[in-house]
Amino acid sequence: MIKPRPFAGSLLALLLSLATLGDASAHLNRKPFDEAEFNRFMSDYPAASQWLSEKGRRYGGVNSPWVLSGMRYDRDFVKYLQEKGWEVERFFYLLDHINMGLLTSQAEARHDAVRARLNQQKEKMQTQMAEGQQQWQEQMREQTRSSAETARAQWSAQRERLANDPNIPPPQKQRMLAQMDRAQPPAGDPSAQVGQQQARMRQQQQAWLEEQKRQLMNNPTIPPQQKQEMMARMERSMATPQPPRPQQTAAPDPVEQQERVQARQKQWIEERMQEIRNNGMIPPAQKQQMLDQMQNSLNSLQTAAQRRQEGNELIPSQETTLIKNNRQKLTEMFFPEM
Repeated sequence: MIKPRPFAGSLLALLLSLATLGDASAHLNRKPFDEAEFNRFMSDYPAASQWLSEKGRRYGGVNSPWVLSGMRYDRDFVKYLQEKGWEVERFFYLLDHINMGLLTSQAEARHDAVRARLNQQKEKMQTQMAEGQQQWQEQMREQTRSSAETARAQWSAQRERLANDPNIPPPQKQRMLAQMDRAQPPAGDPSAQVGQQQARMRQQQQAWLEEQKRQLMNNPTIPPQQKQEMMARMERSMATPQPPRPQQTAAPDPVEQQERVQARQKQWIEERMQEIRNNGMIPPAQKQQMLDQMQNSLNSLQTAAQRRQEGNELIPSQETTLIKNNRQKLTEMFFPEM
């Protein structure tokens, strides 16, 4: 039998928060908070969290914005907020929107960090490949230069021996020297010679291709469609392959990131529902109530996804900007243990 889990209280608070965030009547007609209201919330939240700890209303030993969101129906906490000058629903509007926006912003930051690391790795790999290619080219140039110098030295030594050989008749020696002069290894930059040789080879290949195409087109026994296919294959076989272009990393899509966040929330709720179903220590009535609340939360997530597809913002853009600009402060305030 599965033992009771301390997550039950915080789970209920999370579900209440999600349900409120997804409720159309609760938030769609509420004015987005501005910087002044945001700063007021930032100033009052630590004291509210401390009040929750001192009163012993920490569900499951965890004090987080999800837990605080579950206090919207606690009369003592409602009274505390009113004494602080807050309109209660407005305080929880900011709490829920800031918490959800922070989760989305953190997911975006992690995605950006991963993309930055991948870009660094790609740039490092490209640099290494370029350096390796350059080293290989330098080695090839050095080998070509060394081979050319050796060939010229051998040719010079052979010509000198031939010129100084007293046993060869002068007419024959002149013919042999003339043949050697015609076969003299070229002087100059070996790499330039290699480039010239490659250019000549390309010209010869192109001339051969044109001749083959001419013969093909003049062949009356080959059907026209087959001629076109054969010519296309010939051109592809002679085409010079182009180096692959580096792939551009697409900018992160905020909509997709929000979908991933909500998908993880959906998976988390479904896993908790399965744990509750298998927990024999929870009374049946309470178990059914918890399962109903969790199902409502799943429905709220689905409603929020439908609104997003229809173009309705779950969190207004001006709120998102404030949350992103203060992401580090919010993380330290909401989750000081991180």
